[in-house]
Amino acid sequence: MDGNRYLGRVRLNLELNDELREFGGHIGYDIRPSARGQGHATALLAATLQLARGLGIPTALLTCAPENTASRRVIERNGGVLSDVSPAGRLRFWCPTGC
Repeated sequence: MDGNRYLGRVRLNLELNDELREFGGHIGYDIRPSARGQGHATALLAATLQLARGLGIPTALLTCAPENTASRRVIERNGGVLSDVSPAGRLRFWCPTGC
């Protein structure tokens, strides 16, 4: 939020099931279209990685569609390293949380 203005949301999954390993990972986020390109996603992910660290998650799995270059840049700016491509075709990254 920026005052009363909604900017985006984040989801932190404390445990991974088979579906989250394929699509979603530990952290998912989205930013409203009018607020994109302003660094909100990068900051939101950084804050969520710190929260994950405090909850004992040493590295967080994040996924994104191969064509989503903006999300890929956000993940990489936060230390994410491409691991592989899921059977569903999603790029899978592991981000350190600092544990």
